[in-house]
Amino acid sequence: MWVKVCGSILFGLILIVLIMDLLVIDSVYDSTGRAIEHSIDAGIVRSGIVTDAQQGKVQLEENALRSSTREAFRVALSLNSSLENPVMKNSQFELQLRYDADEVPWIDVVFRTHVSFALPGVQYPVTIHRNIPYESVFK
Repeated sequence: MWVKVCGSILFGLILIVLIMDLLVIDSVYDSTGRAIEHSIDAGIVRSGIVTDAQQGKVQLEENALRSSTREAFRVALSLNSSLENPVMKNSQFELQLRYDADEVPWIDVVFRTHVSFALPGVQYPVTIHRNIPYESVFK
């Protein structure tokens, strides 16, 4: 009888820990995705060079875009300079700016991290990707 009770309690604790880890991973996906989108907006504002105000054309300076987007992302998630916190480790932030055939800039951000919460030594790899066009031509 006691073996069944102890086994049920142990199984329940393991299940609770796994559910907590899944909730933390879901929270990381959501908050990181929103932070990327907001940081791209902040990076565009800080790195935009108006080339033709009448037509609404803006050029994006890639290095300024990369650094300001990374900094806004770091601040939004309260990360340290290595883009880490107690939950996210071994993080990488990559931003690429490319133009399509119509000269529309596309901002491609990939954030990779490893999430560790309840189980010590267990890390879940998480990759968040956003590919956003920036059209500044107003008609």
